[in-house]
Amino acid sequence: MMSTLNVPTQHGGIVVPLDMFRPSHLAGIVSEVLVGKARNILDAKMVITRHPASQIVLITINGSVIDGEPAKFWKENVDLAIAMSQVLRTQCFLYYAKTAPADERREGFVVAQRGQALAADDATADSQPATGEGHWPVEKLCEQLRITMEDLATGFAGGPSVELSVMEPSIDDQAALMTLAGQPGEGGEASDGTDASKPGEATDGTTADDAAKPKKLTLEDDLKRRAKEKAAEVDAMEQRAKNARADLEVAMDDLGIVVCPKAELGEPDILAPFVVGKIDGDLPPGVPREHIETLQGKRSDIAVTVDFLSEVLLGNNPLSRKEFDEGAKPASMAGKDVRTMEVLAPRLGYGMLISTGKAPHVFVSRRAGTALPEALVAKLLAG
Repeated sequence: MMSTLNVPTQHGGIVVPLDMFRPSHLAGIVSEVLVGKARNILDAKMVITRHPASQIVLITINGSVIDGEPAKFWKENVDLAIAMSQVLRTQCFLYYAKTAPADERREGFVVAQRGQALAADDATADSQPATGEGHWPVEKLCEQLRITMEDLATGFAGGPSVELSVMEPSIDDQAALMTLAGQPGEGGEASDGTDASKPGEATDGTTADDAAKPKKLTLEDDLKRRAKEKAAEVDAMEQRAKNARADLEVAMDDLGIVVCPKAELGEPDILAPFVVGKIDGDLPPGVPREHIETLQGKRSDIAVTVDFLSEVLLGNNPLSRKEFDEGAKPASMAGKDVRTMEVLAPRLGYGMLISTGKAPHVFVSRRAGTALPEALVAKLLAG
């Protein structure tokens, strides 16, 4: 619990490792998302601050768009983290916290990577036990990141920081990253304002031992590295897709076919080709050709296991255990007592989540009221 006086009791933002990202690109993403929601961002500023003692940064937003309630803003705009995670190489953590008054306390976070929500947690004062500290997600997150709640609340006070307009994010990205990293800028001045030059420096800025120094990474170098990594990712994705469609397990019914690709729900690029509302001509990759005549005009769907409820969305937010327990409907499937709920799989569409109450759960890309392949689902639920 925070006890320091004058520490904000309501705050939020996105925490990411310090990396070679473009601050202007991130601000542009925020602009696109918020303008799409008809939010006023004319005076909105993005502030990126590095923790004074570690290589993580906190991204916050200032301005009237926050409306004096940062915790509420970030809770209602978790899609900002999902959108940013599409251009960031590492996981990002969106969090929100309101620590006072005690009976209104609320904390939560969403973990996103590559455009997908990987995990989420949320807690309110009402959900806590009558005795003890209870479970507070952001406090636990701070423990994992080896920072404090006060660090977050004060915006990593004392660390190097850059600020740019969300509406017009014009900034020298390389200089901004050097500021965050605490490295000297182009003028030979370090981030603390001291002269970075050394005795014996030549007029062109080089020294006798420059050849022994590692070359500083530039944005051009980073772009080349990213291109190589992207090519490697494409090759890996092609191999994953090939493996996913090998020896497909399938179930046939009056609506069409349901297949079980060897892929996870967080791999929509691999799964999407198997979700077809009406087959007309060729079958999805890997589906046995012997079914081509039978399946014309019918559906193709997927059934995949899901380890975490938060992998699917209810509305615009990752599904929580509480929401599933309160909203799922009881059913019987192949002799098993299960609960079902219609959910949204990011970039795949709506479908049914079926669960026995523990992992693995199963997602089938068919909407509520539609027949499900019960024997296949029961087999997947059994692990």
